[in-house]
Amino acid sequence: MTAAARPLRVLVNAINDNAVPRGPDRYLLELLPHLLTADPALQVTLCHAPWQSVLAALPEGRGFSRRCLAPPRRPAPRLIWQATQFVRFANRQQPDVVFLPNLIWTPGLAGPAVMTVHDLLHFRAPEKFGKAKAALLRRVIRRAMARAERLVAVSDFTARDAVALGGADPTRMVTIPEGGPPHRPRAGDPPEKFFLFVGKIERTKGVMTLITAFESSRKLAHAGYRLIIAGPPGNAMSEVTARVARSPARDRILLPGFISEAELERLYLTCRGFAFPSEAEGFGLVLLEAMARGAPVIAARATALPEVVGNAGLLVPSGDDRELRQAMERLAEDDTLFDALQRAGYDRLDAFDWAETGRRMARILREVAA
Repeated sequence: MTAAARPLRVLVNAINDNAVPRGPDRYLLELLPHLLTADPALQVTLCHAPWQSVLAALPEGRGFSRRCLAPPRRPAPRLIWQATQFVRFANRQQPDVVFLPNLIWTPGLAGPAVMTVHDLLHFRAPEKFGKAKAALLRRVIRRAMARAERLVAVSDFTARDAVALGGADPTRMVTIPEGGPPHRPRAGDPPEKFFLFVGKIERTKGVMTLITAFESSRKLAHAGYRLIIAGPPGNAMSEVTARVARSPARDRILLPGFISEAELERLYLTCRGFAFPSEAEGFGLVLLEAMARGAPVIAARATALPEVVGNAGLLVPSGDDRELRQAMERLAEDDTLFDALQRAGYDRLDAFDWAETGRRMARILREVAA
């Protein structure tokens, strides 16, 4: 973008109910600085809620400002607020374009909007949200995507889902993948004997399959391997806790819950492998986070995960605990495989560049505003 580009006023609606940043928040936190670097003429105003302390702490400066609004936190009233109060606020501001980094219904916007589509799990995995709630939100999501002038999918898989399941106009779709974190090479020490999973403990994440695979392996037990399942509780937490309690490998399966960034970093940098048998993902940023820290990955051959992993990890059939067990055993026993997957993971990161994501998103915002 040239220095002569005209100023472009972008209003960003980052409001959701997450006090601790989750997927769409982390996406936005990574994207914003690269967006502003790619196009210094952008004038970005970020709207957030009082409980979104991480967003509220972002420093204002050249081209960037924040507005703390007062939405209700509960989902149903907030949905109505987004469609009414936020729309009125946005129309008063008269931005050149509104950027919605998630599926947000804003039917009365006077100006154009660009929306990021992370996944269509309300269609693919309605049990994650409750069937009645998912049915309502499917209608809202269809209308939200129909309202946006441009839809940015984070993967080709998600783009196809948006068209096939959400009825999105394919001529308004574009795929711009998320970026990956920078390489963080490990120290020279050998990896520790544990496999790591990171994610919210939900039924779609394949955690029960992972536990079955791990506890059924005599090789991993004999070698003294542990399994660490880290993440905040979700709709499968009680089932997983009960399952671990009666597992013959219960002394080697750890459920630390939500962990600090420092502890997460340590686990990534020391694990033998990262196992992520999730059955429903729109992208899979956690896989890139593992690769960046030298953790070889094992993932399900499902939804967007093969698109992210490429040839840099071991892919197993979704829900197949036998194949998953065999993949974990191979990685535990084969140092050559460990080294090869570690190198492949570092190389794979080069295909996911936040700077390029920022450049492409800046161009989309200008195209839509024009």
